[in-house]
Amino acid sequence: MGRDSYTVQLTASSSPCSSTSTFGFSRPPGYTFGPGQYLSLTLDTREGAQTKQFSHCDAPGDPEALILTRMTGSAFKDALAALRPGDRVAMSGPSGRLTIPPGVDRAAFLVGGVGITPMRSIVRDSVQRATGLTSLVFDANLDESCIPLREEFDGWEREHPGITFVHVLERPGRGWTGERGYVSPEIVLRHCDPADGRHWFVSGPPAMVDAMRNVLVAVGVDAEHTHVESFTGYR
Repeated sequence: MGRDSYTVQLTASSSPCSSTSTFGFSRPPGYTFGPGQYLSLTLDTREGAQTKQFSHCDAPGDPEALILTRMTGSAFKDALAALRPGDRVAMSGPSGRLTIPPGVDRAAFLVGGVGITPMRSIVRDSVQRATGLTSLVFDANLDESCIPLREEFDGWEREHPGITFVHVLERPGRGWTGERGYVSPEIVLRHCDPADGRHWFVSGPPAMVDAMRNVLVAVGVDAEHTHVESFTGYR
């Protein structure tokens, strides 16, 4: 799979919660990618042409490319929000190595916010192709009002015994019965044995990625069994 340039059209957009939005784009003929890889979009903004990278939130078997991103009010994100169905933009890709290594059938993910996007691509592909990938997902978010794509994730968990989500909320409501605070070594150890042969994936903004690296070190996961991707454009 090489990195090529294409012209794509916006097909739809939505806001699953106040701080994040999804954008769907037409899939160019011949474009292929591995679950977990990312694409680049180039837009004309108030500050000139800009290019940003976004993890594929879709699986290769989906008919369209999908991204999920936090809306920060930057020139690029405002230009993205201003797109309407049918508008054309430049896309290139794929890039990235946050993919399932050959032979791995057990995976764990430490993700938060829009960091769920490569995880969604990987697990969705596994569901679509019935690969049998066992997936344990620690998904950290601010509160219950914005757990992106939670309805879909809950459906996977109900229908596929090998898929488990552990939602961790920084500011849980009074009725919340799940994990609270931040993803910590203690939370990880409550839900799995880190030495059970899983391959671990970490993705998200740099500060979150650094914190999750420390969690993995604390629970004894070595770098050989870890894939990490830090998203650009976030403080």
